[in-house]
Amino acid sequence: MPQPSWSLNRRTFLRGTGLALALPWLEAMASAAPSTPKPKRFCAFFFGNGVSLTKPTDPTSDWNWFPRTEGADYKFTRSLETLSDHRKDLTIFGQLSHPSSRQLVGHNTGDVWLSGADIRQNLNNSVSIDQLIAREYGRHTRIPSLVLSSNGGTGMKSRATTISFDQQGRAIPAESNPKSIFERLFEKPAEVDRDARARVLASGRKRVDFLMEDARSLRGQLGRLDQQRLDEFLSSLNEVESRLNRAQDWLGKAMPDVDRSKINLEVSQKGPTDYIRTMMDLIVLAFETDTTRVATYQISSEDGHGICDRFPGILNFGKHGGHHGLSHSNPSKESSWGEYDRYLAEQFAYFLTRLSAIREGETRVLDRTLAMFGSGTSSTHNARNYPTVLAGGKDLGLRHGQYIKAREERPLGDLFVTMLQRLDFPVRKFADNAGEFSEIV
Repeated sequence: MPQPSWSLNRRTFLRGTGLALALPWLEAMASAAPSTPKPKRFCAFFFGNGVSLTKPTDPTSDWNWFPRTEGADYKFTRSLETLSDHRKDLTIFGQLSHPSSRQLVGHNTGDVWLSGADIRQNLNNSVSIDQLIAREYGRHTRIPSLVLSSNGGTGMKSRATTISFDQQGRAIPAESNPKSIFERLFEKPAEVDRDARARVLASGRKRVDFLMEDARSLRGQLGRLDQQRLDEFLSSLNEVESRLNRAQDWLGKAMPDVDRSKINLEVSQKGPTDYIRTMMDLIVLAFETDTTRVATYQISSEDGHGICDRFPGILNFGKHGGHHGLSHSNPSKESSWGEYDRYLAEQFAYFLTRLSAIREGETRVLDRTLAMFGSGTSSTHNARNYPTVLAGGKDLGLRHGQYIKAREERPLGDLFVTMLQRLDFPVRKFADNAGEFSEIV
């Protein structure tokens, strides 16, 4: 069928004197959809220290994180009822975990939540699912992936302050300053700065090319073990070269026109609600403008590390001070831990509401986004039965609206493989999976 004269390509730009500006989604772009499919996206939100678990006979039984009944007729507990408006767009999972992590102290599992790596011997990680996706999706966007946390940086092994790990299993430093993140994503550099950056990038590429050539010539003179180490080094250089090439390719392309006044950047971790929501707003903006299609956000880390541990105290949830202290309270006698769980779920609900409000033709951005929310422990030190919510993806073939509880502990990798397949990755194995999650497709 011939394309109507009024149809537009998704990548259409307005061009003026020395200016190119990307258009937002317009209905006129719909007819171009077969050749320019709307993007698919992935994001994950992690919180440490597990959740409140109670017995049906406890006076605080309503503050159990997991629903009491399974299937489509489940009832939200008080811990998750803030997600009720999105019931049709999400699935709650019970009895999921990574097999190699089940005997670990729960605080260790934050590192491997998205990778499923076996760190029992040496704490060496493997690539996280977001970075596997970003390796492919990142070819189409200015930023391959957005890696955020409330603490920032990488932390230390087994207590990382990031949930993203590269192809070699190395922790990717997370960003935590909203203003700096916004400026990196959306601030247009001055012409003189752009020229200077172009020269730096060109010089950087030449240096990497020289190092690659020199290292390859050395390989034949080395033993097997040293060759393996050199190959790891060359792989790292390849990633550096790829980033330099990307930066150079995108340098002259238009950046999205984002109104800075529409987002609250004057926030800090001392005001947790505003801070968390601004971080989520940045992800929404990055998705809406197709600046990236992959994002992770570690809302809180494990074991009392970093400023995010103080969030419950700042918000007056109980008298236990930090999040780690709160996780050592007795949920059968007091509800403060469950109340904080509810607070975290409310922030995720805010994110889902934002994505639901943005249209891409006939669909919502949420319908083409897989959004994961959860932790790597059920209770403080128990690395089983991870609290897990998966939302979005209606346009990708996911069926939601149920609580699925496995009869016995099931690999979280089963869910990962199913997500990867819906995102067009023809994989059968990832993160020690035993199969796939046919229940949601």
